[in-house]
Amino acid sequence: MLFARKAKDTPGMTLEGVLGPNHRLDDADAIPVEKPEALSVSAEGHLLFSSGSQIFRLHRWRDAPEAWTRFDQPVSALSCSADGLVAVGLQGGSIAVVDQSGQAVDGWSAPQDLVSVSDCAFLSSDEIAVVDNGYRDDQNVLSIAPWDEVPRGKVVVVGRFKEPRIVARALHCPMGITPDFAGGLIVSQLDRASIVDLSGRTLQSGYPGYLGRIRKTDTGYAMACLSRRDPLIEFLKTEPVFVSDMKANLDPRYWISPRATPEISHDFPIELGAARLFGDVKPWAPSFSYGLVIELDEALMPIACAHSRANGRRHAICDVCSWNKNLIAVSRASGEILNLGSGSVP
Repeated sequence: MLFARKAKDTPGMTLEGVLGPNHRLDDADAIPVEKPEALSVSAEGHLLFSSGSQIFRLHRWRDAPEAWTRFDQPVSALSCSADGLVAVGLQGGSIAVVDQSGQAVDGWSAPQDLVSVSDCAFLSSDEIAVVDNGYRDDQNVLSIAPWDEVPRGKVVVVGRFKEPRIVARALHCPMGITPDFAGGLIVSQLDRASIVDLSGRTLQSGYPGYLGRIRKTDTGYAMACLSRRDPLIEFLKTEPVFVSDMKANLDPRYWISPRATPEISHDFPIELGAARLFGDVKPWAPSFSYGLVIELDEALMPIACAHSRANGRRHAICDVCSWNKNLIAVSRASGEILNLGSGSVP
């Protein structure tokens, strides 16, 4: 029985055609931001983005960002309602809601058992859907989640002066949530390379990236990817003995996993292949970090993309949104907010 063990299915989409490499992320205009994480568009049409525990506001792209409000914990998620409220996810698994002036609104509190808030979305003026990916803030999600078979994530609806309720559970590292075109909600799962509804039913899968947040746009969706999917990692998922030894003997920082930064170090020997000739990193070199945004149609099929390849630095794209007909993205690796211009550029 030489072929008794069946290899796990690997992602079906390759970085070709509408997903083919380009320079959109590296060529994009940028605003430097310390520890950027989340962004959203306010009811007044302003761009809000987080920088550590602060939120900044931008009226127009060329304007200087203005400090809007600050919290005691780093911001982990942002969502704006149509009537001017802003939901703010905070590290440690808590939620705050503020009005247009940045002042706290009473009556909102997160359930005690939330591990994290990786994303959130208003359902109405008094209800918010909160995504908990199931990993603590001191855990490296990119290192651990690709090797974790336990479905730890859930979606909880938090209401003003209401008891929270779980609307989705047993999700595999959910990272983003957005309304769909049918009036429901869809969720992106980091390692499963899939988008699911709240019942867990897969709507589309096989994406060539580790998925971050997904956002509805006028023509479809935009999806941030924390890295591209690596063939070596997918191959090693068929080698349980190797994976077991790696997890037992190495710190998660040194596991063969996607990474948020394009650093090259002797601690990561696989990346030495990226600098074999005079220290020059080739675009196609082996690298566990990458920058990728995927634009989707209403059926969740790719129609365009934006790349920052192995020789770029705008990697780990964690959030994206449409603002003033431009795509705006967050690069954790370079510490920037990027303006990709109008969407659907092949």
